[in-house]
Amino acid sequence: MPINIDSAVDYLLQARLTHLTVQPLTEFAPDLTLEEAYAVQRALEQALILRGERVIGWKSGFTNPALQERHGVTEPVLGFMLASGVYSGGDAVPAERFAALGVEVEVAFLMKADLAGPGVTPVSALLAIEGAMPSFELIDFRFSGTPRGVDVIADGVYTNAIVLGRPLTPVAGLDLSLEGVVYEQNGQVIATNTAAEVLGNPLISLAWLANTLGRMGRGLRAGEVALTGSISRVLRPKAGESVRASFTRLGSVSCRFV
Repeated sequence: MPINIDSAVDYLLQARLTHLTVQPLTEFAPDLTLEEAYAVQRALEQALILRGERVIGWKSGFTNPALQERHGVTEPVLGFMLASGVYSGGDAVPAERFAALGVEVEVAFLMKADLAGPGVTPVSALLAIEGAMPSFELIDFRFSGTPRGVDVIADGVYTNAIVLGRPLTPVAGLDLSLEGVVYEQNGQVIATNTAAEVLGNPLISLAWLANTLGRMGRGLRAGEVALTGSISRVLRPKAGESVRASFTRLGSVSCRFV
C-alpha cells in the first residue's frame, strides 16, 4: 500500500519540532520506495516553507559505497538545507536544537550561476561556482533503531544545520581530490583525510547533485550553497565541546556547542 504522504510529513515534522527521536517510517510502511521517499521529502520541504522557512541550498549524502550498502541504496542521496540552520565559523551552536547531534566535515560550494542536469560534468559544475568553503554539516539522527535509506531520504537526509568557514576560495586549478583535512575535537586530532573520500572529488558530487535535481525538475540556483558529502568520520560532540577542521588550502572551520 502506498504511504500516506500527509501523515508521514506530520510525523516527521513533529520529530523536528520536538527534537525527539522517532521510529523509522519503514516500521509502519515497509514497502516505502525511493520515489515515495523523495515525494515525502518534497512535501516536508513545502510544509517547512509554509512555517516560514527558506531553502538556501542542497546537500549530497551517502557519498561512499559503504554507506550506500549499509542503507540499501545504490547511489548518493540528496536533501534540502534551511536558512534557519546556517552558522558562521566560530559560532556557538545550541545543542538543544538536535535530537542526536552528529558533525560531518565537508567541502561547501557557493553557486554563482544556476546549475541543473542533465549532462552536468565536474568541469561544467566548476564553471558554475563562485568558490569553495570549509564547512561542517551538523546532522540530526532523528530516527531510532536502524533506518533504511528511504527513511533517511524522506526525512531530508538528517539535515539540521551547517557551519560555513572562511575564506571563499576560487578552486579553478586546484585538485580538490588532494585537499587534506585535519579533524579535531576539543583540541585533539581525531582523523586526517582527503576530499577524495567524496566520490573521488567533491566536484563529482556537485555534478551528481545537479543532475539528480534536474531529473526532479529542479536545480541549484545562483547564491545557493551545495554541500558535497562527508570527508571523514562523524563526530558526536556534546554541549561544552568544540570541533575544528583545517583544510590544506581552503582554510578552516570551527564551532562549539552550548
